[in-house]
Amino acid sequence: MLYLFYERIKKKEGFKGSFLMSFSLFIMFFSQDRLCNSILNEIISDLKSGRLVLEKNNILTNQNIYNLQIASRKHNYSKITYAVTVLPSKDDLIIKKDFSNEKYWVFYSKYYYSRSHAIGFIE
Repeated sequence: MLYLFYERIKKKEGFKGSFLMSFSLFIMFFSQDRLCNSILNEIISDLKSGRLVLEKNNILTNQNIYNLQIASRKHNYSKITYAVTVLPSKDDLIIKKDFSNEKYWVFYSKYYYSRSHAIGFIE
């Protein structure tokens, strides 16, 4: 593996591609928490200002959503998923229960990143 990497960076084009790939992985690794934080801040500020309203449900309340914490831990999702629609945008807050520590992981369907990565958790 290292030999292939070395052969690739010997050429100028290969070095440029390898550098860009390494740099983008570095940026992605360190910007994940910042991105989750900005999405959480957007959801909370929109709910507080009244631009978004949670649909009636049994799992998520306004008090719970204000206490969302950033997700930077290992996730162990169960197969059961709950969806809470945020009105008027009709986006979903998708909630999956963690079977190892009884937390609920929150996903947001508005952004592509937050559909596949948990943006926060509720204890």
